[in-house]
Amino acid sequence: MIMFKTILRYHQIAILLATFGLVTLTGCEKEPQVPYDPIPDYVRADFEARYPGATLQSNHYGEDYDGWAELEFIDSDGLEAKAHYKDKVWMMTNKMYSTDDFLFQLPRKVARAYLSTGVENEDYSETGSWPGSYVIETSRRGIDHKQFEFRFDVPLKDTQGVSSDGIVHRTEYIVISENGTLLYDSHGGSINPSFTWRDISPSLDAVKARYPYAEILGAVNESGDNLVFILDSGIIKTARSRQGRGWAWTETRHKLDPDTPLSESATKVKEDFLSENDGFRFTSLYSIETPEGEFLGLGFEKGQWDYESFTLWESTILFTPIR
Repeated sequence: MIMFKTILRYHQIAILLATFGLVTLTGCEKEPQVPYDPIPDYVRADFEARYPGATLQSNHYGEDYDGWAELEFIDSDGLEAKAHYKDKVWMMTNKMYSTDDFLFQLPRKVARAYLSTGVENEDYSETGSWPGSYVIETSRRGIDHKQFEFRFDVPLKDTQGVSSDGIVHRTEYIVISENGTLLYDSHGGSINPSFTWRDISPSLDAVKARYPYAEILGAVNESGDNLVFILDSGIIKTARSRQGRGWAWTETRHKLDPDTPLSESATKVKEDFLSENDGFRFTSLYSIETPEGEFLGLGFEKGQWDYESFTLWESTILFTPIR
C-alpha cells in the first residue's frame, strides 16, 4: 500500500510537471498581447465622438515629455489622419489628401477657391526640401473652421510673364478656409505645415483679447510668427503674434484697393522709391495696426526673378516679403 501511494504520488508529480511544461511552452509560443500605455477611456470616447467610423491604426497612447500624444487613424472617407492630444485634451487633427486627385476629394467651395487663385502647371512632386509638397486639412482647438493647406512648386515667370520653361521654380503656399475664403497665398513667405506647429493657443488668446467680436477663420505659422486670420467688422484681416514677445499680438493688417488715392507725402515716397530703384513696381496697399498706432503700408515688387518689397510705416521702411 505504501508502495502504491508512492508510485501514485510520483505519477501525479509527473503529470503536474508535464502540464506545467506544456503551459510554459505554449506561453512562449503565444504570449498574450497587453498594449503598453493604452488609450485612456475618456480620450477614446472623445476620439470616437469626433470621428465615428474611423479606424485606429494602433491602441498605443504614448505621451512625450511635453504631454503630447498622436492617434493615427484612417477616417471614414479613407484619408490618413492624425489626432493630436496634449495632456489628454484634443488640440488638432490633420488629414492628408492625395496630391494626385485632391480636387475631386476637396469640398466644392474649397476646390473652387483653389482654382480661382489662377495657379497653373502646379508640381506636387517632392520639392527637394522638407516637408515636400502636400495637401492637408486641419482642424484646431479654438478655431471653428477647418482649413486646407497647399504647398507645391510652379514655374517661375519674369516681369513680362514669360515662363522659365520649368527650369526655375518657386514654392507656392495657399491656405483656404472650409467656407471657401482665401486666407493666405504667397510665394514670398514660408509657412510651416500645421502638423509641426501643434499648439497656437497663446496666439489665439492674444488675438481674441484684442478682437473679442471677431470670427477666427484659421491660422498658420510663418517663419516662426503665428498668423491668425480673422473676420472683423466684415473685413478679413491677418493678426500676427511673435514668439520672441511671448506670443503677444504685434500687428494686424488687411489689404486696401491699390488704386486708393494717396496723400501727398505718401505719393512722394512712392514716386521717390520707384525712381531710385529700377525694376520695382507698386503692387500693394495695406492698412496696418500695431501697438504704436495705425499706419499705411506700401508694397513694391521687383518681378519674379529678383523681387523685393517694402512696407512704409510712417517714416519707417521695413523690407518684408509682401507679394
